[in-house]
Amino acid sequence: MMLGQYLAEKQELVLSQYMQRSLKCLQLPILALREYLQDESLSNPMLELGDPPQAESSQEQKDGGEDGITRREREMWSVSGEDADFDPAEACPQPRFFSDYLNDQLGQMAALDQHMLALCRYLIGCLNEAGYLDCPVSELAQELKCPLWDLEQALFVVQALDPPGVGARDLSECLLLQLAQGKHFTQTNVRLVRQGLEMLAADDYAGLEALLGCSREKVRHAVEIVRGLNPIPSQGFDTRREEQFIVPEAEIRCEGGELTIVMNDRFLPVVCLCKEYCVLLENPDYKEVHPYLREKLADAKSLIGSVEDRNETLFRLLSAVAGLQKGYFIRGESLAPVTMSMIAEKLGMSVSTVSRAVREKYVQFEGKTFQLRKLFAVPVQSENGGTVSVNAAREQVARFIRAEDPGAPLSDEALAETLASVGIRLSRRTVAKYRTEQGIPASGSRKRSARAAGRR
Repeated sequence: MMLGQYLAEKQELVLSQYMQRSLKCLQLPILALREYLQDESLSNPMLELGDPPQAESSQEQKDGGEDGITRREREMWSVSGEDADFDPAEACPQPRFFSDYLNDQLGQMAALDQHMLALCRYLIGCLNEAGYLDCPVSELAQELKCPLWDLEQALFVVQALDPPGVGARDLSECLLLQLAQGKHFTQTNVRLVRQGLEMLAADDYAGLEALLGCSREKVRHAVEIVRGLNPIPSQGFDTRREEQFIVPEAEIRCEGGELTIVMNDRFLPVVCLCKEYCVLLENPDYKEVHPYLREKLADAKSLIGSVEDRNETLFRLLSAVAGLQKGYFIRGESLAPVTMSMIAEKLGMSVSTVSRAVREKYVQFEGKTFQLRKLFAVPVQSENGGTVSVNAAREQVARFIRAEDPGAPLSDEALAETLASVGIRLSRRTVAKYRTEQGIPASGSRKRSARAAGRR
C-alpha cells in the first residue's frame, strides 16, 4: 500500500460565536432572554447588568421604521397596576423545552462529526413551535453558505429523532414520518396522508372510497389510524405554557390614524461593560490578568451587539408587519395576506431570520395580547388575480352561512359558487375545510336543526 500526502478542498460550516449568539438572542422571548443575560453575567466579569430603563419621555421619535411607523423610547411598561415590585419571572415555572430534548438526543449520537452536529443543532433552532421546519432547506443552505446536500443529510438526522414527525416540512410529511416508524406504513394509509387530508377534514367518506379504492370499512380503519397520529410533534413539552406570565415584546397603538410601535424594555436589564474591570485593562500592574480580561471583553461586546441586533430586528419586523396590516389595526378589516417571505424580502432578510424573530413572541393591541405569528395570513387567490388572506376567506364562508335561508341552507358547492361571485375562488373541499374549522355543521345538519327549531 502506497502512503502519500494529498491536497483536497473541503467546505465545512463554522458558526462563529457572534452568529450563534445573535441567533439565540433573536429566538428567545423577552423573559427567557433576561434569564440568559443574567446567566451570562455570572460567568463574565466584564458584563454588568443595570436596572431596566424607566419612563423618561413620551415624545415620539422617528426611527427609520417602515411606512412612517414611530416608536417611543424607554416607556414604562405597565404590568397590572397593582404591584410595581412584582417580578413576572418568579411566576414562571421552569418548562422542559422541546429544543433541549432534541439537542440532548444529538449529544448521545457518537457517530455525528462536529460539522454535522452543528448543522443538526442549527436546524433544531429553526423549528417552529409545533416542531415543523417551515423554512426552505435551500434557503437555509444559502444563509449558512454550506452545501445543500449536507443540510439535507442533517435534516434526515433530525427527522429520525424522537418524537416521530419532528422536522417535517408540512402536515403530510409529519404524518408520513410517523407511519414509517410503525406497523401501519401501508399503501392505503400513505395515500390517505398524501392525497386525502382535505377529504378527511371534511368527513368526505365517499371521496375517500374513490381515492383509496377500498370499502367503507377499510376507509374507516385507515381514518382511525391517521387520526391517531400526532400532528404536533412538540405536544407534551412545555405543557404549563398557559400558566406562564406572558410578556409582549411591544405594543401596537393606533393614534390619530397612525400606528405607533412601543417597544417593551421594562423587563430587560441594561447590558453594558463593567467600568471597574475595563480600568484594570489599562493598569500595567495587572498584566497577568489582561489576556483573560481581553477574552471576556470580546465575549461581552459580542453579547451586547447580539442584544442590540435583536431589538433592532424586532422593531423593523414589527414596523413592516404593522404597516402591511394597517387596515386590520386602524379600520378593523380582515388580516391582509402577509407571509414571512414577503416580510423577508421587504426587509432584506432571510425567511429563517424572520421565523426566528417571530417565534414565541407576543404583541399587545388595545389591551389584548396575542402571538405575533397571528399577524401573518396565508394568501388565497382571488378571481381578479389578487389575493385575500385565509382568515378573510374563512370569515366570508361564515358570513354567507349566517345570511342563508335556514330552511334551504347552502351546500359547500353552492358556497364555493357564491364565494366565486365576490372574487374568492375556493374548491368545494376547501370550503368544507374552512366551515369545519369554525365548528359549522354541513348543510344537511343545519337544515335538520332549523326544522327541529321550527317544530318547537
